[in-house]
Amino acid sequence: MEKRSIGLAIVFTLITCGIYGIYWMYKMTEEAHCLLGRQTTASGGMVILYTLLTCGIYSFYWLYKMGETMTEAKTMRGMHADNNSGLLYIVLAVFALGIVSYALIQSSINDVIDFDAQNGSQLPQQMNFDA
Repeated sequence: MEKRSIGLAIVFTLITCGIYGIYWMYKMTEEAHCLLGRQTTASGGMVILYTLLTCGIYSFYWLYKMGETMTEAKTMRGMHADNNSGLLYIVLAVFALGIVSYALIQSSINDVIDFDAQNGSQLPQQMNFDA
């Protein structure tokens, strides 16, 4: 698993009028589940489908669960984690700043990947949800 450039992801999302953002949402879901070692929401593809079917309402639930997922992934590694990140992601999305929530989630994923690389940790990364 490799770190993703947050700046490039935002630029690609803006250039493609949100199409890359859908792919980004998929990848973040799969990576977060892999880092935790279990699924906390639907798979990446199902998250996209549920979000489309509910006209975006499911994305608020997804943002909250990604906050909890990344908090749990950081906590199990002994890293500092903010317990209110899921709520922050929802508030940002309500004020049309969902892309900032995406950036914060990706930053958390990148932090955990860096931590694992520095400490040689191979915690739950062996799990494969790309079936």
